[in-house]
Amino acid sequence: MKTSSETDKIYPAVIAMQHSLEAIERSKEVKTGKYSFKYAPLDAIMDKVKPLFAANGLAVMQGVDADVLTTRLIHQSGQWVESETHLNREHANMQGFGGEVTFKRRYALSALIGLVSDDDNDAPAAKGPRIGARSSIGADLPDDWKIYLGDLADECSTLVNRGRVTEALSRIEDANLEADQRVYMEDQMNSTVRSTLKAAVRPKA
Repeated sequence: MKTSSETDKIYPAVIAMQHSLEAIERSKEVKTGKYSFKYAPLDAIMDKVKPLFAANGLAVMQGVDADVLTTRLIHQSGQWVESETHLNREHANMQGFGGEVTFKRRYALSALIGLVSDDDNDAPAAKGPRIGARSSIGADLPDDWKIYLGDLADECSTLVNRGRVTEALSRIEDANLEADQRVYMEDQMNSTVRSTLKAAVRPKA
């Protein structure tokens, strides 16, 4: 996360805003097989936070530049805090890319202001190998999870390609993925990256 050189005005405003922030109804639900996922859509989040922003001299700006979504929370004093979220432009069409931007705008905004707008995924851990191709594992994950795992795969692939393998492994460990979620995430990587990660965790003789 990045900030302006001074934050003495924006931080108290954010604290005051969070103090007044109430839970947002998770009115959208995704059901795919054994998975269920509820979340508050972006328009509902904005309807809830805009009055609180106005009351505390805050506003939010989100913009796409190349493959990065920037979310900046600004204060009337000119102070700001912002986060950057990686975007995957390798979609079959603009509708797919647009859906990813909307999804990540919601996640980035929620994370930046400390808002919980999603349920924990209730998928149980996979027990043993499944019958069929490896690529079928995780196919029934909700679309939100597929986008998140694809983003995680892209992030870790970039780290590996830059020689930061240990950092990539830590990022994957911190995600606390279920077995099928991890397989799906690994399937989004190329074989070289997967081999590098596996070799890095292989016990030494």
